[in-house]
Amino acid sequence: MMESKRKKKFSFKSLLNGTFMDSEWFRSNRMLLLMFFIMALSSISVRYKSEKVIREMTALEDSLIELRSNSIAVAAEVQRLGRHSVILERVKNSGLDLEISKEPPRKIYVDKE
Repeated sequence: MMESKRKKKFSFKSLLNGTFMDSEWFRSNRMLLLMFFIMALSSISVRYKSEKVIREMTALEDSLIELRSNSIAVAAEVQRLGRHSVILERVKNSGLDLEISKEPPRKIYVDKE
């Protein structure tokens, strides 16, 4: 009788019926199967989380490239606005009565008492 139980083969039907869980092999290895199941779930969870992080990194890298290009454009505009000719043009257009000084700037010295 013991030999007939050992010769019994695993079948898909026994898995669907649930008689597979009643077998001696399943009872003796249920902790190992539980560990495999937990490891598989944790592996799937880590994979999904890492894919989410990779998607976020890609989005941040794209926004970083866009922000760098905006920074370069703003720096070029500031540099253009700082030119002497542009400043003179803006002063003329604003209607201020300012003129360019013909004398170079001098240091003013104050005596300390």
